[in-house]
Amino acid sequence: MKHMLLHRTLYIRFLSLYTLAAALFLVAWALSYFLLPEGVLRGRTGAQLLAGSEAADSFLAEWLRIAAINLTVGILFVVGPNFLRSYGYPMGYATPLTWAILYAIYLGTNSFTFPLPEGKMPPSLAVLGRSGPYEIGAYIIAAVATYSLPRYELKGRWLRDRIQSISPADRRALTKEQWVGLGVAVIILLVANAWEAYRIVAQYAVGSGT
Repeated sequence: MKHMLLHRTLYIRFLSLYTLAAALFLVAWALSYFLLPEGVLRGRTGAQLLAGSEAADSFLAEWLRIAAINLTVGILFVVGPNFLRSYGYPMGYATPLTWAILYAIYLGTNSFTFPLPEGKMPPSLAVLGRSGPYEIGAYIIAAVATYSLPRYELKGRWLRDRIQSISPADRRALTKEQWVGLGVAVIILLVANAWEAYRIVAQYAVGSGT
């Protein structure tokens, strides 16, 4: 598995990490839908603090707000952590995996800031009509596109970890393929954010009677 996740070819790294994320996502979605109460995470993960509790007045304003949040989060929590690796894995790989699980729980418990009118969403292909899977996919592309960024390595055991510098000989700059992958990730993220903004503004308008 490690060979696939760190493969020289970008699309193989992407498929490997995406497959792992999808497996974790499906398991977490099913368990949360059948075992957890509705709204269990609403207001408890910091998502509401970032997203706010009200939609913007227009689609463009909402899209720009969501895009700004997601691009900032991607830089800070996906690309940024990839400057550090542990056990040979770029730390940025952990972020989309964690978000896949968290998003699955949000779906299974309807814990969104703007709750789904129909309530908890059972596991189904209907999720492909939402922006979440594509946003996570974009983050996965960003993670695997920047897998060669690590400059430091976390070594040791829990509570005794230490950061060591990686030798210059093992450091690699981003290739053209990686830059293209990073650009594709940004485009997918912006498109997914536009779809999310449209859904939020439309739902908010209906809910407010406008």
